[in-house]
Formats: sequence, structure tokens, C-alpha cells
Amino acid sequence: MYTHLYEVVQERARALPDAIALGSQDGLRWQTISGARLLALVDRLAAELADEGVRAGDRVVLWLPSHWRTPVYLFALWKLGAVAVPFDREMNPEAGAKIFAAIAPRRLLVGFDEHPAWAPGCELTPWWEPGSRVAVAPPTPWAPPAEELAVVVYTSGTTGTPKGCMITHGNLCSQVEALRSTVPLDASCRLASVLPLSHLFELTVGLLYPLAQGAAIHYVPSRRGPEIARVFAEQRITHMLAVPQLLAVMGQAADERLRAALPAPVYRGLLALAPRLPLAARRWLFWPIHRRLGGHVRVFVSGGAALPPETQQLWERFGVQVIQGYGTSECSPVIAGGAADGSTPAGSVGKALPGVEVRLSAEGELLVRGPNVMRGYWQDPARTAEVLHDGWYATGDLAKIDARGNIWLQGRARDLIKLPSGMAVWPQDVEDVLRTHPAVKDAAVVAVPGPGGGATLHAYLLPALPPGQVNLAELIATCNGRLAQHQRLATASWWPEPDFPRTAMLKVRRHLLPPPDTAHAVQIESALAADDPVGQAIAGVAHAGAVRPDQTLAALGLDSLGLVELAQALEEKTGKVVADGDLKLEMTSEQVRALVAAAPPLAAEREPEPRGLAAFNAAPPRWPYTWGRVFRGLALPFDLLYRVTVPRTIILGAEHLADLPPRVIFAGTHHSFADMPLVRYALARSAARRLGPRLIVVIGGEGFIKAGLASAYGILAFGLYPLLQRSDREASLRRLVSVAATGAPLLIFPQGTHADPARERAADPAVEFRLGTAHLAAALDASVVPFGLAGTESVMLPGAPPGFRGLVVSGIPVWLRRRPLAIAFGPPLTLAPGESPQAFTARLQAACYSLTREAERALDPGRWRPPAPRSHVRDQVPRTPVAPRG
Repeated sequence: MYTHLYEVVQERARALPDAIALGSQDGLRWQTISGARLLALVDRLAAELADEGVRAGDRVVLWLPSHWRTPVYLFALWKLGAVAVPFDREMNPEAGAKIFAAIAPRRLLVGFDEHPAWAPGCELTPWWEPGSRVAVAPPTPWAPPAEELAVVVYTSGTTGTPKGCMITHGNLCSQVEALRSTVPLDASCRLASVLPLSHLFELTVGLLYPLAQGAAIHYVPSRRGPEIARVFAEQRITHMLAVPQLLAVMGQAADERLRAALPAPVYRGLLALAPRLPLAARRWLFWPIHRRLGGHVRVFVSGGAALPPETQQLWERFGVQVIQGYGTSECSPVIAGGAADGSTPAGSVGKALPGVEVRLSAEGELLVRGPNVMRGYWQDPARTAEVLHDGWYATGDLAKIDARGNIWLQGRARDLIKLPSGMAVWPQDVEDVLRTHPAVKDAAVVAVPGPGGGATLHAYLLPALPPGQVNLAELIATCNGRLAQHQRLATASWWPEPDFPRTAMLKVRRHLLPPPDTAHAVQIESALAADDPVGQAIAGVAHAGAVRPDQTLAALGLDSLGLVELAQALEEKTGKVVADGDLKLEMTSEQVRALVAAAPPLAAEREPEPRGLAAFNAAPPRWPYTWGRVFRGLALPFDLLYRVTVPRTIILGAEHLADLPPRVIFAGTHHSFADMPLVRYALARSAARRLGPRLIVVIGGEGFIKAGLASAYGILAFGLYPLLQRSDREASLRRLVSVAATGAPLLIFPQGTHADPARERAADPAVEFRLGTAHLAAALDASVVPFGLAGTESVMLPGAPPGFRGLVVSGIPVWLRRRPLAIAFGPPLTLAPGESPQAFTARLQAACYSLTREAERALDPGRWRPPAPRSHVRDQVPRTPVAPRG
């Protein structure tokens, strides 16, 4: 059994050094970390943090996203004996400030591109790439530090007095050992992580336990349905840790899709047959559902809130085992869980974990004792004494325990609202904020169940002013700006009577408050909260201190990839569906606010399902660029046409094509449709000839998709990749990077359009290079070979001349003239450390423009002077420079 959490990564590196331990989206690439590399990064980062002054016993606040890098920081801190204090992304500003002051941290490590509202004026330490600051040092013997405390996790205590659970290494190590009895995991399992690592349920069950069991953990960038489905498919996910709301939404969407696709008798027959089959057979029975989830998912683990029995039954009907866990942060957090063999009755949270004792108080409250129970609340002995008595923790949950030891929860003994999202809200937190408004005399907050297992918060208000004088929506939006994301109100209404129903002690009798009347409730627009979540998202992505309403996204320095990042940030901040294709660079921040305000909530999102050829074009599969290269022979007619049309091809700089690195991008000027054949021809007659059949040619996707069968031919014959610029931009970019990461070279024309050479010479901004090549080079860690070409605009016009009546293929006029062509390659360029995409793009453009002029001189015998000792290839004639004819 482990005694210290650092031992988990040590043992993982020893037992499975090469197997994937962690994975996440890293820019456009999916980055994976092996067990051996994880340990090496932890050791190097620990040395770097020690250089920053972090010592045993220091508290370090972590405000970090769910990403492979976050566990590295956690284990590095634990190796040093430091105490991690994870903060949620949308921490309540007032509560966060009090926690920060109480913890007095040594460092505040930040992984988001913004300044947290709860730490105004505090010094931030932006996180860095682990291992990038110190040289590799020889390993030194490690002994467990004396500090037993591992994390301080703050629960949803009231904003006035937040509660920090002190969780020790021993607490968490006991959980790793005990979970083996309820959640089956081994080295063949791949876990999708969708909950934040600031949530103790995710930290324990989603990180520590899977690592110890040899499973791979993949962090899903967001909780959007399409994003989850993508990661499930790409990473072949077998297990997922989730909250009931997510499972309910995913299950209902899958059931609705299946019901719509099948005749009613067939659908009913499947439902009747499923219970008679084992889980594995059910997965074959409902193969359309599993195909969308990658075809490997076997187990869901639910926690954070009560799981509706119908949600569990729905997924198990589809062949996915659902294991429900129960716990509290004070218990590290798991107290009980369903049996691994599926024998736990639906509706029960299962039996207590091995080593954990449970009993009921005289009032029916569940009490817990065991190695998982916290040390106490940080600097709060009074409230520690309220819940800990002789080692027994009082959960505040009413329960019953049946003869087999299964625990059945009966309700809350306190007022805490447990949302299906896994977050918890003390209603008095929200009510305290509402009471500070001069128009509010008193407030009462209740949870309102929604469709698909979701829930929202509603506020009943007693007015301090005549209600007709107050804009209720603006009032709530102002108050929402002072609350964390999960605490924000969705609806509100004035209470119709003079006072709320109260006890003799004047406490509100919440159970007597009815569900709100939708006809009189005001819907609150989350995008218009007083803290301006839209402005925060834009400023964070643009790295700007503030954003004016009239500033466009382009003026703030965003590009097409920046729109992808902004869409995700807006969804996280507002809970609205914002596709990257909805955003345009010419939009002002005020227009973005209007767009988000009109967008549907994330819970209402449904993934479009392309069919037939449209699906092939919108998201081309990987095979045309891997084994599908056997179809490149379809390009033979066009290769013959090139030989007939172009009498001579001059190739300059061919020496730069020898000994190219494993990942390479060819990028240059773009004058006509003849450019691609010229590049292909030049590569085939150089030291890079082996790259020709593997070449992926990146082109604009929207117009290409409309070409129908011709576009499919272009993909198979030439390796064309339709990169979408509007809808599905992010998915299109990611697919391109995943294919190119296998070593396939890319051909890109960064101007994005046919450019008149005269406009290049005049430095016309309309034909300047775009930033995409720089982003792809960074994502792939690739070198960029610049090139310039000349003469193609004379061989094949960019567009049809007036009165053209000839052949048009896929919108391309087949209008050819016999002319010689020239192309010049330059030495490969690489991104310098710290170089911005703008600076690299300017450097690349300057190189390509210079090479274009050199190629133009090669076509003009009167002006060309061969720049010895550069090579010069004229078809397959000796290397002596010879001026072309004609």
C-alpha cells in the first residue's frame, strides 16, 4: 500500500514506463505522456519549484485547467512536501479572496490567460512547461517529507466562512487501495476525464486511482457533447467519470437518436431483448450508439450527486455498466460505491468501501469513520468539532442501511443544494448577495429540476421597493456578477405574499416553497452578468487588459485559430453553445455579446450528423492520407498533362530538400491552379522525391466541398485536405494535425488566394501571408521549407477569361498555355524560442517573396544571374544553368 502520493508515479514509471499515462489537447495536437516521462517531468518540475522557493509545508494555490500538465504540478508539489490548494475556474470572487487570505500561499500558479477576480493585486506565477527551466540533473535519493498534508480542498461552505478540508497523503492513499473493490481498472483501460481536478472526486477517482492501476487518463477539453464524442472515438475510451447530469443528457440524446432512426416495432423489440443479454452483447445490439462513442466504452462511474435510477437503467440497457459512488470532500471523498459485478440495486449508493465504517445516528444521519476521514477544517477548530466526534464524521445526509450493507440516501439534514452537475450550493451564499441589493428585503433560493436531469437555481425575492420600479433581470444579472458560475441564478420572481413561510426561529421553511410559476418568472441572461463574462473571455484570449465595445476581434489580434479558442472560452464562461464558425474576425465585442445572448444553452446542444459525401468532405477520414495513398495513381492523367503543357521546369535550391527533418511543411506564394502541379513535379525530381506520394495539400474547404464527386477525386488522387475556415474550423484543424503528426508533409499556400505577382512586389496587404502556417508549425514542431514560384499565372489563369466557353472542372477553368515554369526553395525555417506567430509569418513571407523574385529572374534570360553555388535543375538536364527557351 502507498504511504505517499509521489510513490504512485514512481511505481507507474517502474511498472509501465512506455504506456500512456496522461493525454490532453495541447493546442492543435493531442499530447500524450508515458509513465516514464511523467516521472521525469515531475522530478524536473520539483527542482524548478524548489528554485522558486517552494518548501515542505508551503501552501501553493493552483488555478489550472484540466490538462496533462496539471497532474505534473500536483505530484511535483507533493514530492517537495508542499500542500496543494486547488481553486475552481469560476471561483466565487468574495469566497476566493477570503480563502486566499486564510491559506497565505507561497505561490499562486495560474494556467488561465486572465487575472483571477479573487486575487486583485496579487503576484501571479504563470505555469510553464515542466522541465524547461533546468538542465537534467542526476537522480537523487528521495525520502518522504515530514509534512503529511497533501491538499486543502474548500467545500461549498458559506461565503462568509469557507471550509477547507485538510486531506492527508494517508487519506488519499487509503482511497487508492479501497477503490479496487468497486471500480475495475487495469492497464487496458482508457479513462475520459471531464470533471475539473479542483473537484476532489476527480482528483481521487479520476487521477490517483487510475494512475495506480495502470490506466491511461485523457482530459476532455470541454463538456460539450461533440467534444466528448470526439475524444471517445479518437482515444478509444473505455471508462468515464461523470456527474449524473452529464450521463442523463448523453443518455437521452442517444435514446432520442436511436428512436428516430428505427421503426417503432424494432425499437421496442430491442428494448425488450436487451435485459435478457449480458452487457457485452447489448453493446453489439446497440452498435449505432457505441459507434458514436468510439466503440470501446464499458463503464461509467457516477458521483457528485444522486444518480436517477432511470439514467442508470438506460445506460445499462445500452450495455454500459454504471457504478455509482457516494461521498463528501471531508472523506477524501468516497465513502461507498456500487459493486463491480453490477449487483448493487438501482437507487442505492452501494456498500461502504473496505476499511470504512458507517453507522446511523439516533436521528438517522449517516456517520463515517476510517482512514479516509479528513484531519479537520483549515484553521477552524470550532466547525471541525461540529462534524468530528471521536473520529466519526457526521455527513449531514439522512440514510438507511439494509441487511446487506447497501446504503440508501433519504435526503439532506441540512440546506445544501447538490446540483446534478456535481457542484454544491449553499443557498444562503446566494441569498446573502441578493440581500445586499437595495431593492431586495429578503431572498430564498431553491433548485428547480430541469429536463435531462439538469437543475437550475431560482430566487424568490421580497421587495424593499415597489416591484414596478425595479428591473428584476438587471438586478439578478448584477448579483450574478458576484457569484461563481455554478451559483448563478437562472430565473427569479417576486414572492406574492408579505413574507416567506418561517419556523418559530424565523428560518425560511424551504420545503414549503413551491416550484416557480414560469409565467411570472424572469429568465436571466448569463451573458449579461455584471462581471461581463463575454468581455472576460475576449480579453483573456486576446491577452488584453480591457476590451472596448467597438473593438473588432481582428483589431484585438485574433486570427482564425484565436476564434477557436474564443469559442471554447465563451462556452465555459456563459454556458451557451458557441461554435467557432459563429464568430467572425470583423465582429465587435458588442456583437459577440449579442450573439452569445441569443445562443442556446449547452444542455440543448445536438450534434449535427452529416451523411453521405457531405460527411466525407466535411471531416475527411484519416485513411486517404495513410494507406489510401495507393490511390495517388489516379493523378497520372494530370501528371501527363503537366509534361505536355510545361516544356521546361527550372528548380532552384534543390540542395535544401536533402536531409529534411521528419516533420516538414512546404509553404510559398500562390499565383494560380498550376502551383500545386509545379510543386509536386519539383519534389519528384529532387532528394525529397519520397515525400511526394505522402504530400497533403491544404486547401480552402467550403468551396471545395461543393464540388461533389470531384472533391473526393481530389482527396484520393492528390491528397487534398479541405480545411474549413468557418463552420467546424476547430475539428478540421485538429484532424489535419493528427494526420500530419504521423510524418506526412504538408503543402500550404499561406496567402489563401491567388495573388498577382505585381501586388506582391507592391507589398499589397491583401496578399500578405496568414498566420496558419506558424500555428501548424508550432503544433507539429515542424520545419517550414519556403518556396517561391514563377510563371504559373501564365500557364493557367486564376479565373476564366471573359467569354470563356471551355471545360470547367470543379469551378476551375481548364485554360492552358505552354510556358516554362520556375520554382526556388529556401533553407528550412523553424520557430525561434518565444517567437510569435506574427513574427514568424513575416519572416516566412519575406523569404518566399525573395525566392519568388529569384524564380522570376530564372525565367527572364536578360535579368537572371545564377547565384552560385546554388543548384539549378532543368528537368533532368545537367546542373549547368541554362536559360529557358520561349
